[in-house]
Amino acid sequence: MATRISVSVKGLFGLDEPERLLDELAARTRLPWHQQEVDRGKNLGGIVEIVLIAVVTKTADMTVEAAVQAVKDVIGRWREERLDPPEASIRTDPEPQSDDGATDAEGLDG
Repeated sequence: MATRISVSVKGLFGLDEPERLLDELAARTRLPWHQQEVDRGKNLGGIVEIVLIAVVTKTADMTVEAAVQAVKDVIGRWREERLDPPEASIRTDPEPQSDDGATDAEGLDG
């Protein structure tokens, strides 16, 4: 069984910040993360919402609970560094598996 960890960040932030946040999450959790921008139409102020996703499998070096705690630590520190911190939420969901038992990596679009 695999678990998907999704981090939703809503608010204005710079164009390079999502990449830096992905790097921090990857370093702390030792999991591969990817970003999905949420299309909310045109906005002159920058990115408004992104979703960051990683999948924890039973073969991962870290348990789901430890990974979620590491994510909470990174997001909490990241928000504290901002004068107007964006909203952030963390969610875990079971990741669908194919008939052969492999994690369905194609199902990561949220």
